[in-house]
Amino acid sequence: MRDLVALPKAELHIHLEGSIRVDTVRDLAERQGLATPSALHDDGWWRFDGFLHFLDQYGAVCNLLNDLGDFRRVGYEFCEDLAGQGVRYAEAVFSPAQHAGRLGDWHGPIEAVLDGLSAGERDFGTICRLEPDVIRDFGMELAEGSLEVAIRHVGAGVVALNCAGSERFPVEPYEDLFRRAAEAGLRSTPHAGEWSGPASIHETLRYLRPDRIGHGVRAIEEPELVKILADRRMPLEVCPSSNVATGVYPSLEEHPFPRLRAAGVIATLNSDDPALFGSWVTDEYRVAREVFGADDEELAAIARDGVESSFADGEVKAAVLREIDAWLATDPEPATT
Repeated sequence: MRDLVALPKAELHIHLEGSIRVDTVRDLAERQGLATPSALHDDGWWRFDGFLHFLDQYGAVCNLLNDLGDFRRVGYEFCEDLAGQGVRYAEAVFSPAQHAGRLGDWHGPIEAVLDGLSAGERDFGTICRLEPDVIRDFGMELAEGSLEVAIRHVGAGVVALNCAGSERFPVEPYEDLFRRAAEAGLRSTPHAGEWSGPASIHETLRYLRPDRIGHGVRAIEEPELVKILADRRMPLEVCPSSNVATGVYPSLEEHPFPRLRAAGVIATLNSDDPALFGSWVTDEYRVAREVFGADDEELAAIARDGVESSFADGEVKAAVLREIDAWLATDPEPATT
């Protein structure tokens, strides 16, 4: 078997604030005299009592970022950590609305993150672009703020507008906002079909005109929807370990990733909130190998789909695709017993 860290990858569904190192979280809390989030235990693992507890603790992590230097730091460390996973190109969700009210600043945090990402690209080679998100729970006023942030930085490190938050809130009210985003040159990458079923995916396809869908796994509950996604070549940003950690599926063995792929859906592998869930993108490829039964040819095909579904320019895509082919051409390591 070939080394999965060495497999060149694109990471298409990862939240910057959900990727902050445990040591950094502790350092930020200690430096500011703030409490460490309660779900972070002494052994360095996060443990959540359901999805609402996870959301609360995610907010607690965000609240530790109170200086622009903190944002630069997490951007830089993010690039270093992705490089260690074999990620050549990433598109990360960043949440301006999580920080604007606390800091009274919409643009400083994302500009600091972009500074950190630029330095990280220089030092570690991983290219990272951002997708500011509209958080449905926060309402339209803050959504407008996130759109303004995204539009101001389009072409300067920002490639898409994301839509996150609870799927109990409809997406129709955001139709015009995403239309304006598209007119400004932004792509559309909303979450859908994670906690809500196929109806949320249908609504997202209708109102937000996505270029990719975050998660989308519950499409499996409606065969006709699976066919629509396959026929449209609509990429799904699938995060198996996250779906198990938050209770969408009871186990990895019951996750629909291999069934979606078998049905012709472009299902890519991603990590979501790797520091919080303890599973980075290489771990997701390991799940595909050890749980879903994917061989190295299929793993390379999944990696190619990630690259081709990204918003990277043609030159970057071509370079990473060549690296994937080179990985597959190497001799596999002998199996150990």
